[in-house]
Amino acid sequence: MPNNIYRLHFNENPLGPSPKVIEAINGHAPNLGAYPTRDDEKLRHVLAEFYGNGLTPNHFYSTYSGSEGLDLIARIYLSPGDEGIICKPTFGVYQVTAGWQNAKIVDVPLDPDHFTLRVDDILAAVNDRTRLIYLGNPNNPTGTIITHDEMERLYSTLPEEVMIVSDEVYYQFVRNPAYPDSLAAVMADRKVLVLHSFSKAYGLAGLRVGIVIAQPDIISRLVHLRRTFHLGTVEMEAAIAAIGDQDHIKNSVDLAWSGKQWLYDQFDRLGLKTWPSEANFILFRTAIPSDEVADRLSQEGILVGPGTRFGIPDCIRVSVGLPEANEAFIKALEKVI
Repeated sequence: MPNNIYRLHFNENPLGPSPKVIEAINGHAPNLGAYPTRDDEKLRHVLAEFYGNGLTPNHFYSTYSGSEGLDLIARIYLSPGDEGIICKPTFGVYQVTAGWQNAKIVDVPLDPDHFTLRVDDILAAVNDRTRLIYLGNPNNPTGTIITHDEMERLYSTLPEEVMIVSDEVYYQFVRNPAYPDSLAAVMADRKVLVLHSFSKAYGLAGLRVGIVIAQPDIISRLVHLRRTFHLGTVEMEAAIAAIGDQDHIKNSVDLAWSGKQWLYDQFDRLGLKTWPSEANFILFRTAIPSDEVADRLSQEGILVGPGTRFGIPDCIRVSVGLPEANEAFIKALEKVI
């Protein structure tokens, strides 16, 4: 067994949570014997103040992870026989949660060479049964983005009854100026629900906190599906503390970008195809099946995401880690390819 295991398969923040989060968790530990509040009002007020742009607490709804947000959205928008559009390769939970409502999933694949959105093909796939269009932005597993102009074209062309689910859980890592301002779209009453998460840049994957941002009338429909006790005390206080330490976010994003550049240089040196990623991971192509490469890497103590789970068996997604982890990954990759 290798001495060290490097977790480069789940796009986690290698810095972990902010020290302020740890302090908040420890500070509320004595209260764990008491039930939490029945709503997320405290967090929603902090979110409204943080995001600004005219957003109010009624524009937010916190969930037990972004995946729960996807489930709730499917429950209010999809009925048996309705259709949801996805663009593979993409996050598999879109299809899973839509399937729970017995909805039909229509796949409009990304461009296979560039992994970019095919807007014309999406519009052609829309019919009178279409209710949701799921867009990962940045996309998981490719890291590519949907631009402002592409989103504007969808907003202006889609029928009134079709909603876009803009999954932006990696948005904090984006530096491309063409990235759309989805919060402005919400305020402009565009047909969009936005998903954010505390699992990625905030480093709270173990606590499972997500956010849905949408018009208040949509949020009120989600509230009706709320569990008796919405978020645990630790989750809520940790999320609030995380928002309060944006220096930690900056350090995390800077680490991801410096690590990506180093990894891109190594992939170029090894002659491996990659795609421009705006997230904290890179997708690369290998001549050996990805399951085989991932298995060999795991034997070297390196965990990565094989593309088979996304329908691209010749690709691998690797998260950006600390320099030590990135170097160990490249050293192991050189041995197995």
